[in-house]
Amino acid sequence: MTTKQTPISSGFGASSTAEDVIKGIDLSGKIAIVTGGYSGLGLETARVLRSAGAKVIVPTRDRNKAAAALADIDGIEIEVMDLLDPASIDAFAEKFLASGQPLHILVNSAGIMASPLTRDSR
Repeated sequence: MTTKQTPISSGFGASSTAEDVIKGIDLSGKIAIVTGGYSGLGLETARVLRSAGAKVIVPTRDRNKAAAALADIDGIEIEVMDLLDPASIDAFAEKFLASGQPLHILVNSAGIMASPLTRDSR
């Protein structure tokens, strides 16, 4: 079974930038968590969400690497979390929930490529 696809006419195309997409949107008072927010598309996502006023939290297993990549972006929070360690994920989530802050935006951008098969403890 196939579904016919039709354009959604968003006004954006292949040459659109993240700034084009977020233009005119005020995210002040919104909280975003961006996994993988210190490299590649995740870094650009974190940068643009922050520039629109969102509080951005970037979980990372390597705080120093994330801090270096995010040094030029004011106000991004870095928290420790290793996606291969369920206890680390639970600790991050528990800390965030205990803060009482709402979560408005979750961007799951963490990823790896061309690595050997690895399994977490589960």
